[in-house]
Amino acid sequence: MNSLKNWLFGASLLMLSGMAMAEKIVVLDMQSAMMGTDLAKQRIEALQKNPEFVALRARLESLVADITALQQTAEKDGMTWSDEQLAEHRKKIEYLRADYELAGNKLQSEQQQVLQRVQQQLTPKIAPVLDQLIKDEKIGMIINAQSVFHASGEYDITGKVVELLNKAN
Repeated sequence: MNSLKNWLFGASLLMLSGMAMAEKIVVLDMQSAMMGTDLAKQRIEALQKNPEFVALRARLESLVADITALQQTAEKDGMTWSDEQLAEHRKKIEYLRADYELAGNKLQSEQQQVLQRVQQQLTPKIAPVLDQLIKDEKIGMIINAQSVFHASGEYDITGKVVELLNKAN
């Protein structure tokens, strides 16, 4: 009787370990999956072609060039300037930096709005895509890729999720 209990215990352990091995543990970078979709790429490309966005980016580049030129002038000629000239030069640079910061924030805000709209559009499609992938691939656990120190490519399902999200659109 004792050997039968031991045998049943051992058999049940083997069955449990076999079940655990049947389910995979994978990693997923959800942000990359969303941004890797055709929808996200199209929206980002449209934003980058938007005349207002292009003008704003050109303004930023112009401001950088202006600030750099003023800094170079100050390095070259600053030793000969009066205190008033130095103060006026610093004020110009400060104004340009403030303009740069404002334009940069606006540019970043435009990008974030586009990304938020993409996320809002894709979020309802993620659960069905993941459910199907979990079922098809016999996945037991999905771990956020940012929480993992190391995972080989075989554990990363981000590409598969991008592919399925593209098909779902």
